[in-house]
Amino acid sequence: MPGARELILPLRGALVPVPAQPQDGVCSICHSSAKIGFSRCLPCSEAGAADPPEILPITLSVHGELIHSHLRNYKDSPSAAVRSRMSLRLAALLATFMSQHARCVGEWDYATCVPSATRVALQSVVDRIQLFACRYRQVLASRPETGERALEPARFAVSADVSDHRILLLDDTFVSGASAFGAAAALREHGATVVGPVVIGRHIQPGWPPSAQLLSWIAKRPWDETRCARCAGERPRASLF
Repeated sequence: MPGARELILPLRGALVPVPAQPQDGVCSICHSSAKIGFSRCLPCSEAGAADPPEILPITLSVHGELIHSHLRNYKDSPSAAVRSRMSLRLAALLATFMSQHARCVGEWDYATCVPSATRVALQSVVDRIQLFACRYRQVLASRPETGERALEPARFAVSADVSDHRILLLDDTFVSGASAFGAAAALREHGATVVGPVVIGRHIQPGWPPSAQLLSWIAKRPWDETRCARCAGERPRASLF
């Protein structure tokens, strides 16, 4: 069985380091691009009333590129072999990140995934990681009647007593934030402390000018598993480069 480093190797050229906060042009919540002079991107600004937690992305996921493809096809490819291969790579990436950045993530009692309207796709990744073998409980279920893009706690049902528990919230992709923020709000309403939330990829559109500007100084820098947005996030004039 290949090790995590070997499994991640096909992804390394597409992994994009995540910028630090605070700095102009970077969202203080999701660490993606924001307009100069604004501390949040539009989706995170619109989520302000929900008191959105700071997201911890492992990588930026550039639209149309390899990470974006993996985050779609690990769950939606018509080929079972492709789904299995991509799930394994993403599991190696998540496991590596968790082992390197336990302090950045914070202490947690057990993990749960953000569900979509029809499934908990990321569980196929999480089930492959030894760290979660005895520390995973799927306590969130989606209520599809509320709408998949609705940013509200009522979109999610909490199926267990989570009060006074520290729950690591996991998601595969952050686009609008509706899923992650709604799930976090639902857990908080039931008395839980939300840890993370950790997302594998923060989706980014390279054609949008603020994103293009961010990618112009960050995209060619090597992703390093020992650095994350909270402990050593990227800056335009980072001394290491």
